[in-house]
This record gives sequence, C-alpha cells and structure tokens, in this order.
Amino acid sequence: MTGFPAGFLTGSLTSIRLVFVLAFAAVITGCGASESEQINMEGVVQLSEQFTGDFALIDKSGAPVTDEDFEGKIMLVYFGFTHCPDVCPGDVNVMSAALNELGKQANEVAPIFISVDPERDTPQVLNDYFAFDERIIPLTGTIEAAQKARTGFKLYAKKEVLPDSALKYTINHQQAFFITDRDGQPQIAILGGSDPQTLSALLRRSIKG
Repeated sequence: MTGFPAGFLTGSLTSIRLVFVLAFAAVITGCGASESEQINMEGVVQLSEQFTGDFALIDKSGAPVTDEDFEGKIMLVYFGFTHCPDVCPGDVNVMSAALNELGKQANEVAPIFISVDPERDTPQVLNDYFAFDERIIPLTGTIEAAQKARTGFKLYAKKEVLPDSALKYTINHQQAFFITDRDGQPQIAILGGSDPQTLSALLRRSIKG
C-alpha cells in the first residue's frame, strides 16, 4: 500500500497500522479546468459509493441529528476531537476560514465536525469549544454511534492510552476533509489537511455541481 501524506494521522504515531480502503478511488487530476479555476489537487481523491456518509448523532444542544437533516446542502465533514493538541484546531480554523472565503455561498454548505472522542466530547464541551464560530456544527453521541459514523466515511480512529499523561489517552485518527453532494453522498476526500483557499475552491466547485 502506498504511503499517505505527512500529517495524515493526528495524535501519536507509535505502533499504528493504518488500514484505509479508498474503494475504487482515484486521484482527481483537475483536467479541463480553466486557468482561473485551477485547484491544487494534491491529496484529493474521488470516493466510491461504498462511502455512505450515514450518521445518527447529537448536536451541541443534545438534539438528535442525522445526515438526512442536511439534504439539499453540500456537507463538509471533518472528524476530530477537542483534546487534540494541534492538528484538529488547525483544521477547524481552516474550515472557518474556508467559509469566510465562500462569502454568501457558505449558506450552501453544512460544515460538520464529528467527534472521534465521544467519551470526553459532550454536547457542553462542543458548545464551548465551537463558540468562536456558530456556523460549524459539532456532533457527538454514544461510542457506538460515533463508530457507525466513522464507518460511513471509512475513517480510521483508535484510542491510545497515555499512562504518564494527565490526559490519560489520545485518539489516533486520519486527517481528512470529506465533501458530499447535496444528497449526502461523499464525493471527495482531502487527505492530510488543506488550506482555506483550496478547500473553498473545492466547495465552490461542488456547489456549482
């Protein structure tokens, strides 16, 4: 299996065996785009229909939320956790900045953060963490519900015990943004992180259909 980009996993990399099946996925080339529409496609892959994008979770108020609630919008989905020391906060800021880049078109996007650490990421914790940008929709749930959500996006995450840390454990997980169509079907994944300009350009392309 070929290597993944640096930063593809967050958290410790100790003793990790990464298995991520990009079923029938191919790297997107961006052929046919005009000069003004050129997008940096490094790390961008097309996803097959085996990526369902299904989830049934709760939001920061404790209300139930499913993927069907966002039908008609383009979903931008990111998996992370609030105790992540560096990568997740950076990617959350990229999400926020990408929405700013979109301007009024941001109303066509549902920016969703799904916790891979539901034990600590309670609705109240998510409410406090995302107070800086009310546009981002943080979701959590039971351990089982969070696992099912990751399965829908074929996203790897695993708890690693940290016996000498006050945090007690961390979560090793893949670093990826997912963009769906308006039916909630995952279309592309951006692996290893992105920047606001690239992310907003990919979202704008999805909005146009």
